[in-house]
Amino acid sequence: MKMMRRYWLILIITLGLLHPIGAAQADGLTFNALSASYQFADQITFTAAVSGPSPVTRATVFFQSGSQPPYSHPADSFTPATSIILTATIDLKETKLIPFSTVSYWWEVVDRAGGTARSETKTLIYVDNRFAWQDLTAGPVRVHWYQGDSGFGSAAAGAASEALPRIQQQIGVEPPSPLDVYVYASTADLRSAVELAGREWLGGQARPELGVVLVAIPPGDSARLQMRRDIPHELTHLMTFVATTPNYGSAPRWLDEGLATLNEGDPNSTQAIAVQDAAAKNKLLPIENLCGTFPTDASAALLAYGESRSVVQQIINEYGSAGVQALLAAYRDGATCEGGVERALNTSLTGLEVKWRAQLQPNASNPTIPTTSSPSTGILPWLLLIAVIVLPLIVILLWRSPQKRDKMTR
Repeated sequence: MKMMRRYWLILIITLGLLHPIGAAQADGLTFNALSASYQFADQITFTAAVSGPSPVTRATVFFQSGSQPPYSHPADSFTPATSIILTATIDLKETKLIPFSTVSYWWEVVDRAGGTARSETKTLIYVDNRFAWQDLTAGPVRVHWYQGDSGFGSAAAGAASEALPRIQQQIGVEPPSPLDVYVYASTADLRSAVELAGREWLGGQARPELGVVLVAIPPGDSARLQMRRDIPHELTHLMTFVATTPNYGSAPRWLDEGLATLNEGDPNSTQAIAVQDAAAKNKLLPIENLCGTFPTDASAALLAYGESRSVVQQIINEYGSAGVQALLAAYRDGATCEGGVERALNTSLTGLEVKWRAQLQPNASNPTIPTTSSPSTGILPWLLLIAVIVLPLIVILLWRSPQKRDKMTR
C-alpha cells in the first residue's frame, strides 16, 4: 500500500513539473483577442484584451520582423482597469519592417498588485497591402499579382513551375516552402515598396532570406516573354542563397549572377555582343574583378553580366552541374572567391580564366589576362627617374665637401 502511495506521489510531482503554471495564470491575468493591422510603410497597430483581479497599470508590446532584433513599444495611453482593451500604434516611417517578412508579436503587462503576464506569440505576414493581390498556387510556388486577369497569373505560375525543376537539378537543393512570387505591375511600384521599407533599390529584387521573389512585369503582349526571363533569374538567386547558407555573402558575384543570367533562357544578344567585342579587343574584365560588386557604369555592367554568364556556361560545359554544386558547397563553407575555385574545380582562378578566354578566342595563340597595376608598380618608374637625377648630385656634393674642408684648414 505504501508503495502505491509513493508511486502516485511521484506521478503527481512529475506531472506538475511537466505542466508548470505560467505567469498569466498564476496572477489571474488573461489575454484575449490579440490582433494586428497595418498600412504598408505607414503604421501598424497591435491590440489585445486583458483582464484580471487587479487593474492593469503598464503594458508593452514586443514585435520582431524577420531576422531583426525585437522592438518594444509601450501601449497607447489608457486608464488602469481590471478589464481593458490595449492598443499600441507604431510609426513605420521611423521603425522599418522588412517587407514580406513574418512579424512576430506578443504583449507583457503588469497590474497594480505587481502581477505580470506575457501573452502567447502571434504572427502576421507583412505584405505590401497598398495593392489588392490575387493569388494562385502551382506546386510549391504561390504567385501574387494585382493587375491582369487570371491568365496573367497562370502564366507567371507556369514560368516559375517550369523553371524550378531545372534550377533545382543544376544547383542541387530543395526550394523553400512556401515560395512566394510577387509580380508588380511596374518598376516604379516595386521600387517604391523597397524604398518605403527602408531598403536600397538595387534593380534586382530577390529576397532569398524570406523565400520571396519580387519582379516587375506589366500585363501586355511581352509579359509572358518577360516572365520566362525574369522569374527564373530571381528564382536562381533564391536557390543559390539556399545552397550557400549561411555564407551566401561568400559566393562570388560572377557565380551568383552568372547562374541567374544563364537560367533566363535565350542569351541576351546585347550582352553576347559586348563579350564578343571585348574579347576581340582583349578588353575583357578579369574574373577576379567580378568576385565582388559589379561596375556601376552601364556598359561595364552589361559586360560584367555577359562575362559571368559565359564563365558559368564554360564551367557547366567542362564540369557539369556537379562542378556548380561543388563551387556552391565551397562558398557555403566560407571559401574565398579564388579558394572556392581551387577546391571545387582543382584549378586556380587564373587557370579557369585562361581556359575561358581560349574558348572565346580560339584563334588566339596565347590569350592574355590584363592586370591592373598596383600603386607600387605605378610609382616605380618615377622612383627610378628621381634616382637617376638625384644620385649624381649626391655624389658631386660628397666629393666637393672634403675639398672645401681642406681649403679651410690651409
